[in-house]
Amino acid sequence: MRPGFPAVKPLLGLGFVLLGTLLRAADMPAGHPPVAKPISPADLAFFESKIRPILVDTCYKCHSKGGDKVRGGLLLDTREAVLHGGNTGPAIVPGKPDESLLIQAVRYKDEDLQMPPKGEKLSDQQIADLTEWVRRGAPDPRTVVAAGSSAKTYGGVGRAHWAFQPVKKPAVPAVQDAAWVKNPVDNFVLAKLEAEGMKPNTPAEKTTLIRRIYFDLIGLPPTVREVQDFLNDKSPDAYAKVVDRLLNTAQYGEHWARYWLDVARYSDTKGDAPRQDDLRYPHAWTYRDWVINAFNVDMPYNQFILSQLAGDAVQAAVEKQAKAKGQPAPDYRWHSAALGFLTLGNQFNGRRGDIVDDQIDVTSKAFLGLTVSCARCHDHKFDPIPTKDYYSLYGVFANSTQPKDLPTLQATPPQTADLLDYMAKAAALEKKEAELKEEQAELQRATRAARTGKGKEGAAKVDPQKRQQLQRAERTLYREINDLETKHPGAPARVNALYDVPRSTDYPVLIRGEAGNKGEVVPRRFLEILSPDPKKRPVWKAGSGRIDLAKAIADEKNPLTARVMVNRMWQQHWGKGFVETPDDLGNMSSTPTHPELLDWLAATFVEQGWSIKQLHRTIVLSAAYQQSSLNNPAYAERDPNNKLLWRFNLRRLDFEELHDSLLAITGELDLTRGGRPVPISSEGFAKRRAIYTLIDRTNPPELLTQFDFPNPDVASGRRYETTVPQQALFLMNSPMVIETARKLVERAGFSELKSDEERVAILYLAIYQRMPTRREVDLGLKYVKSNPQGTALEIAPTPQQVNAREARKDNRTAAQKKAQANSKFSTQVGGVYENNAPLTAWTKLAHALFQSNEAMFYN
Repeated sequence: MRPGFPAVKPLLGLGFVLLGTLLRAADMPAGHPPVAKPISPADLAFFESKIRPILVDTCYKCHSKGGDKVRGGLLLDTREAVLHGGNTGPAIVPGKPDESLLIQAVRYKDEDLQMPPKGEKLSDQQIADLTEWVRRGAPDPRTVVAAGSSAKTYGGVGRAHWAFQPVKKPAVPAVQDAAWVKNPVDNFVLAKLEAEGMKPNTPAEKTTLIRRIYFDLIGLPPTVREVQDFLNDKSPDAYAKVVDRLLNTAQYGEHWARYWLDVARYSDTKGDAPRQDDLRYPHAWTYRDWVINAFNVDMPYNQFILSQLAGDAVQAAVEKQAKAKGQPAPDYRWHSAALGFLTLGNQFNGRRGDIVDDQIDVTSKAFLGLTVSCARCHDHKFDPIPTKDYYSLYGVFANSTQPKDLPTLQATPPQTADLLDYMAKAAALEKKEAELKEEQAELQRATRAARTGKGKEGAAKVDPQKRQQLQRAERTLYREINDLETKHPGAPARVNALYDVPRSTDYPVLIRGEAGNKGEVVPRRFLEILSPDPKKRPVWKAGSGRIDLAKAIADEKNPLTARVMVNRMWQQHWGKGFVETPDDLGNMSSTPTHPELLDWLAATFVEQGWSIKQLHRTIVLSAAYQQSSLNNPAYAERDPNNKLLWRFNLRRLDFEELHDSLLAITGELDLTRGGRPVPISSEGFAKRRAIYTLIDRTNPPELLTQFDFPNPDVASGRRYETTVPQQALFLMNSPMVIETARKLVERAGFSELKSDEERVAILYLAIYQRMPTRREVDLGLKYVKSNPQGTALEIAPTPQQVNAREARKDNRTAAQKKAQANSKFSTQVGGVYENNAPLTAWTKLAHALFQSNEAMFYN
């Protein structure tokens, strides 16, 4: 699917713009030009002394990735970019100066082809140097190709960029060490390693592997019993059985849904709410639960896309199909719940243009890995996305509207006593709202009469304080409505629906993004660069066009959709994707570390029915994934970032994994699924998984941000890791961590163990999921015996300590209740002490183990 280039009249730019006959993509090279031959010392010296200064001083301002804008689609900052050229084709023909557009342009022989423009002609010596350079074959040491990448077939700039080329399933490469291979993923990884004279790491130990796969697939550690069962299972498929079992647990969806919620910029609040509106999204959680369910049932990814962009149309089709078969319509509107993807963004004080821009941004980044919103005010500086394409998509979302009264998730909620009470209170608030609106209308009429000088009696009725009173009443009313929706036990779950407007229309281009500067009206249609035939792009006239957009994105021929999702999945398993910018695979991205493997996985992903769980299996069952993470100093010097995958990457737990594992280790994790969110400091959250935390867009819980929780205002495909003191302080001082340590050693089974050596061992098994070494046992025993009371498991408090502790507890409880009463969202974190008795020596040892790197990482 390589679209041809439309014929356009050549235009002069401010920088170097190559002009000439425009080429069709079919006539262009399939990928990168051949790798350059080694450069002789003389040619290298000539380039560095003569050519590079010209390019840097004269060309880079308009023709480099660091420039203000790429003119004519031409980059001149790498050898590959020069040979690919811009919109008019290759800039040079090596060895043939007279046939090279670059040389023609700098000679100023054609008034329509002059570089630099505006009479800033190069000196005769500079022109002669460029001509000689091309005559020599354009020797150029600059390259964007990283070690281990495939320069011959994956590269290109502008329209020729690798991500815009069709996905073609490459042949699985042959390798020398075929015995190491477990599936085709290993062929691609090993082929690169062998080409560099390297070998993969040894396999990870079984205890390491089970901890890795548990955290990776469900975000929880294995229990001591599960570790022992895995160690005792000597069958060849022991590991595969664990993988299949984990993929079929409810905890799998809860873990992997969190990654997608980052991309979908999920939040339970509106950010900048319009007018007097309440800040909360009372039913955002129905979208969160939909995502969890979609992962658990292994919804095909193409259907995953359709539901989130056009769930209303999908739901209508499902109901129509049921009716045609004489069957009752589904009672749950699950597909409509998926529309939270579009509706739960920042509300930007009600500014419609910004809301639509946010919907374009999250859609293009999430599914296409493109920053389409960059084309709001001007053509995209780096990717072939003109402003017209942006406003084509603008029309799609601008023709979509959210109803005032959201439909219920369940078409016919059961008529319980709670529901009837809710309906009565909702009716009372609805009546109150109607009365308030009438008062507001009356005030507007009186104000209008006073302003026009008509109706002195009406003017006399205007109360200067009335407007403020009505505004306060409106804020209070919306807060009461949302309180009813979020807190009443009978409030039915609702979907954040989106519908097409009754009469759809196309929208004009806003020149420079200015609302008052309208250009031509553009039809609703797909991006030109991703359309099979750019000159015959279908125009979407039915409704808003969201269903057409969803189908175009989910089309198996779309070169980006499968690549983007595969890259996201690989990143979550390995810590880094093939491309390190998961939300941008465009021209500003790096060349994939393993482009052939990326395409093989993308093609296989589609062939296997867009199954995400099957994609998991393919990745985690590979020998590459099952490598140890041990360091190899020689390899680390050659490939410090492990781009060749000669070892497994050490992974740090995110906050959700850390929080959930603390509860799981003591067996206190509440596995209740779904439902309304709970503030992180509330009693209701104390035992829940962290995915059910209430996320306030304007004030997310501080502890989450300290552990690198992403900004809910933007699509975030990757969490960037920081190391700050607050993270260590949480492990040192949090009541939650300390109480977990205390509960581990207060269990009846712990005190009943026969020896202190066994007690040390059981702590290591519980916290690290492995047995300690002899040295670690000795250190643990030495630590315990060096603490007060030696090996005593309990330290009895004095009566004075008991009384003081109870008084502090009462004061703390009262203070917490007062703070929560005065705040809409509590961000207090860390829990409370359930037992204020002095810590025992064994509790201190368990607490110390929790503060180690091994507790925070899995390898």
